[in-house]
Amino acid sequence: MTNYLQHPLDWTRPEVSQLRDVFVLAYRRRVTAEQLADSAGLVPGTFPEHDNMRATWTELVNVLALQGILSRTVEKAIEDPAVSAYRQRFQEMLTAKPAVSAGQPMDNDAWWKGADRDPNVGRGIHLERMMERRNRLIDICIASQVAHVARSVAYLELNFAGQRAFGTGFLIQPDLILTNHHNVVHKEYGDVQAITANFDHEERFVGEPLVLKGKTHGIIKDAVHDWAVVRLESAVNRPPLALGTPWAISRDDTIIIIQHPGGGFKKFALDTLSIQFINDDVVQYLADTQDGSSGSPVFNIRMQPIALHHAEVPVDIDMAGKRETGWRNEGIHMGQIMKGLEAAGVPYGAN
Repeated sequence: MTNYLQHPLDWTRPEVSQLRDVFVLAYRRRVTAEQLADSAGLVPGTFPEHDNMRATWTELVNVLALQGILSRTVEKAIEDPAVSAYRQRFQEMLTAKPAVSAGQPMDNDAWWKGADRDPNVGRGIHLERMMERRNRLIDICIASQVAHVARSVAYLELNFAGQRAFGTGFLIQPDLILTNHHNVVHKEYGDVQAITANFDHEERFVGEPLVLKGKTHGIIKDAVHDWAVVRLESAVNRPPLALGTPWAISRDDTIIIIQHPGGGFKKFALDTLSIQFINDDVVQYLADTQDGSSGSPVFNIRMQPIALHHAEVPVDIDMAGKRETGWRNEGIHMGQIMKGLEAAGVPYGAN
């Protein structure tokens, strides 16, 4: 067995980053990743906390190697029937020379201009830099912009013939919420019978939350493009979000998603190099979402809504010459939704 799985990991070797990528594809949710690591003997309290699973797995691979259980974790993944589609690839990663795709050449450390050249400190800086081949440094103004925009995003509690569901939506007018069609029309229970919008469903919110009923009659909806507009019982004093962007949407763009994952408190995902595919109908990205995130606004780095999150979709991925099934999250292109709103006579603001 190769020693590339031993601490300290050499992130210049393509095997290391590609093993991380297989973990990301196979264990896309924190709960399943944590279960796998626990089964391999992860020290309690050392599971890393990050916004997205690639960053989580990057640090987790380092932690597992440091604790001497990275190989055991791969073995546990091989035994896991839930990820049998990746079993052969995990088995390959335990061989002396696993098949890997060509990696990008690494540059030198000329980026570091400081005087501290202690070899241990230098190695730590280098390893930290190599954890993700992307720039995760974001302008601080984004923090205040996210907090401001988040005030217009609501947790939706939905009732279908006694069956409770949840989702996300956001203001496009003081009394209009945009969400998904599948949030208001259940494939088994039919049309939604009661809607409650809570704009302040946050873990540390202090004060009286803004909670309103949504009108279940007269919902304007489009099943094909999976959007719906719900009218609130009264207008709210929160800023509606202007839709779309005058800027081009490109592969590898950063995106931000404000959402209620799992029907829980309001959170946001910020993911650099996230967009993987764009056409006139959809935008596909790697930022994290969960059940309950449907209907969330997907923003570009300028905090302009470019898509309406609605699903995760399977994609074919070439892994060392073999076709594997991976997953991306997907939103309906906001340009498509804006056309539908205009055709339906729904007022909205545009960027």
